Amino acid sequence: MRVLVCDPIHNDGLAILRAASFQVDDQAGIDRTKLLEVISNYEVVIVRGRTKIDAAVIRAAGKLRIIGRAGVGLDNIDLDATRAAGTQVWNTPSAPSTSVAELTVGLILSLLRRIPFADHEMKAGRWIKNQLMGEELQGKKVGVIGRAGRIGNEVSRILTVGFQAEVLGYDVVKPRGVPGLSYEFTESIEELLQKSEIVTIHVPYTPQTHHLLDAKRLRMMSRGSYLINTSRGDIVDGPSLLELLRQGQLAGAG
Repeated sequence: MRVLVCDPIHNDGLAILRAASFQVDDQAGIDRTKLLEVISNYEVVIVRGRTKIDAAVIRAAGKLRIIGRAGVGLDNIDLDATRAAGTQVWNTPSAPSTSVAELTVGLILSLLRRIPFADHEMKAGRWIKNQLMGEELQGKKVGVIGRAGRIGNEVSRILTVGFQAEVLGYDVVKPRGVPGLSYEFTESIEELLQKSEIVTIHVPYTPQTHHLLDAKRLRMMSRGSYLINTSRGDIVDGPSLLELLRQGQLAGAG
């Protein structure tokens, strides 16, 4: 079975496939024109977030059986077209959970302690200690949108166990618990936004979550609060967010 790898994956992953007797063509970075030319030769294609597998690609792939998404989000794959063609789509939902959760906490700390600003000023030769007073994460109210998912669950655990933050959660599905820990859940996104000092987003990008945080909801966030989005960018209304940052309504975003 021939496998086309369209985006970079770890060498260990390539080795596992080859050891299982797959014929692997590593063409990470392949452009769309070339993809349309060659995809009919493969039964399996592996992508990350860059490569778009739309209806035209599916039509060109005469014998494609499996699309492997190295990651979680499927917004770069036309699922209607794959269903119509009988092509299976697999992703790896657990793989990035720890990495994204740690990145989320890193961004929170970076904003609270003004680390990018301090770094910029130091590199410019300015020592402005009096302007670098940060905030502690301990005791902060952190609202987690998508609390029931793997990443939202891990972010909540790190914040609670590691930083003694007060986690508020919202999700459309019943969240999984963490043994020995409990969290407050809100009935709506609006309630979470109004109660939180920091809001972090962990939901997939779908038509239903496009601009989930629109101008109206962003204005519900308390003055001086922070927004973190390690999901897809279009879940947040970018121009409205930028305007609130310029006005000083929000203290920062990451």
